[in-house]
Amino acid sequence: MLNNINIAGLSEYANEVKENNIEGKASYGVILDWVSGTKTKVKTKNMILGSHKLVRDFEFTIDEPTQLLGVNCAPNPAEYMLGGIAGCMAVTFMTGATLMNIEVNQLQLEIDGELDLRGFLGIDKTIEPGFPELKFIFNVKGSGTQEQYNLLMERVMKHSPNFNTMKNEVKMIGGLKG
Repeated sequence: MLNNINIAGLSEYANEVKENNIEGKASYGVILDWVSGTKTKVKTKNMILGSHKLVRDFEFTIDEPTQLLGVNCAPNPAEYMLGGIAGCMAVTFMTGATLMNIEVNQLQLEIDGELDLRGFLGIDKTIEPGFPELKFIFNVKGSGTQEQYNLLMERVMKHSPNFNTMKNEVKMIGGLKG
């Protein structure tokens, strides 16, 4: 164990995926139910990991601050999205550090972005309603060198699924049931 990550388990899983690439496929999903106003509840669907079905029985609330017509009882969608990106980037960083035999004592990741809500409100058609850029910084303390941490950051930008989902255009396929 290093960084509270089971090195043998990580190696075994990587070998399992090398031998049978279907074991590297992961399917995720959520179901969102509107509660009231801008408040919603999200429930995770069970996850499929290779040939395994994993029970993922979690719920969380999403809301907006009062200034955006919510009741400020939970993080908003953008904050959850940034948290999901940061969490995935941290997992990628920490597994990489563990594989490189680097002990990490502290890791903090800050991600910041600015939305122009005129795009969301439809006030200005020239403004896209998403983040035009996101800035992030890793603050890390541990046994690694600056060069190793730079390699880990490059690894995150290359291998983090959520980072790459944001960086690369993802195809959104929608439907509607009335």
